[in-house]
Amino acid sequence: MSNSNPNDTKLEQQRAESATAALKSQTEDNHTENSEAAADRIASNVEDAKEDK
Repeated sequence: MSNSNPNDTKLEQQRAESATAALKSQTEDNHTENSEAAADRIASNVEDAKEDK
């Protein structure tokens, strides 16, 4: 059975692409934040190690 409105599939595809792009952006943002936090912790540990010597 064919779709009665062929534009519906186009709209659904655009919604799916938009959702995928939003999730990818969110994931990349989280990764960046985690990487920056890890870099801060490493720098803090290096400073602590220097002070302990």
